[in-house]
Amino acid sequence: MKKGLWLVFLLSLFLVSVSFAAEKTWESQQGEFSGVTLTVLITDPHSAVVESWKPEWEALTGAKVEMVVVPYASLYDKMMTDFITGTGAYDLICWPSTWAGDVMGGEWVIPLDDLMKEYGYPGWDDVAPAIKTVVSWANKVYALPYDGDCHMLYYRKDALENPDYQAKFKEKYGYNYNVPPKSWEEIRDIAEFFTGWDWDNDGENEYGIAFIAQRKTQAMWSYLDIAMQYAAQPGVAPFFDPDTMDPLVNNPGWVKAMEVIQDMTKFAPPGLLSYGYSELRQAFVSGNSAIALDWGDIGIMEQSEEKYGSKVKGLLGYGPLPGAMKTYDFKEKKWVEGYNQVNFLNFGGWIFSISKFSKNQLAAYKFATYFTAPERSILDVCGIHGYTGANPWRLSHFQNIDKWIEGGWGKESVTKYLDTIKTILSDPKAITDLRIPGAAEYYDYLDLYLAQVLSGT
Repeated sequence: MKKGLWLVFLLSLFLVSVSFAAEKTWESQQGEFSGVTLTVLITDPHSAVVESWKPEWEALTGAKVEMVVVPYASLYDKMMTDFITGTGAYDLICWPSTWAGDVMGGEWVIPLDDLMKEYGYPGWDDVAPAIKTVVSWANKVYALPYDGDCHMLYYRKDALENPDYQAKFKEKYGYNYNVPPKSWEEIRDIAEFFTGWDWDNDGENEYGIAFIAQRKTQAMWSYLDIAMQYAAQPGVAPFFDPDTMDPLVNNPGWVKAMEVIQDMTKFAPPGLLSYGYSELRQAFVSGNSAIALDWGDIGIMEQSEEKYGSKVKGLLGYGPLPGAMKTYDFKEKKWVEGYNQVNFLNFGGWIFSISKFSKNQLAAYKFATYFTAPERSILDVCGIHGYTGANPWRLSHFQNIDKWIEGGWGKESVTKYLDTIKTILSDPKAITDLRIPGAAEYYDYLDLYLAQVLSGT
């Protein structure tokens, strides 16, 4: 990505005008927290990051780091119960930034600006502008960045780029599809075409598309990938009428998106409704589908047959979310014909915050700055530490190609993968995920009703 585009994006999302003090050397922390026990509330697979770095930091500082690892489905309740009761059981919490309205807006975690000024933060200027947005609330920094999240399209190159398959598709549907596919109308036909036959010649029938569909495992973001195309315009969020705050979820654009995702289940593998994020990734890298939608994690798992049973190393292509050939204008209350494509920062990214009830706030801050530093965080996003759930979020993560190659990537694949993510994160009209108070409850209801639609109940 050209530096000029990053600069434009930075100016459009500029949050803070203060420069933070230069970081103190890590060696200055030698024995600093002897006798301190830090407790981290976290989910899998993110616990792998803390597990990777805690022995080093414990040896350096004398502190002890303990993790409380809970399922994603119970993370919100576990966190909020601790906040509301004021127990202070957790010092450092790893949580999704889409809950910012409840967590930051509720002032349950501490602003970090003063700590950043006094003790520095390694490579703040290296943090992508979109990520600076999601760690902030009311012009204060309430979390440390750790993950850059957006959904992207994965497709099997050996399927979609096969000239014989392309010719057969055109014979059946009357047009040539784009690679990568550009619209959900195309995706529907491609998914149908590649369902129910052995197009990769492995002796088993494959399917057209796979996505997260299991209740309580982030399935609503699969639906939102589609809703953004039919119910939003670039830069205009479709959740609420900005003048009245009336919800827009029942308008024709949202309904059309629900019809599309329901239709997609016909071209998905058996057991789709049991696909949480882990199941989707494992199934797709095992080679069962032509197309998938996910965060950057499939790309990491693609690289290793030994760790993840990948049968698709070097066979995947990457692209932005498909658009739609029409979109519903909620202000004019009418459909607008013509191609529409919206990039969406699904989930916003996992972040680390310090509980206001923590008795070890400085230790928590220094531990989080330690493992999110540029030289360490690159190892967590590029595959060297395996599948951690962290996707690239620093500018340097997109530039240090050698580390990605060390993590098992081919140069051509990783270049296209990173270019896709970088383009989405740097889009000045990309829609940031819902972050208002009550967003977690909103999404829980959306997830519930999506599950009913997908299951036909």
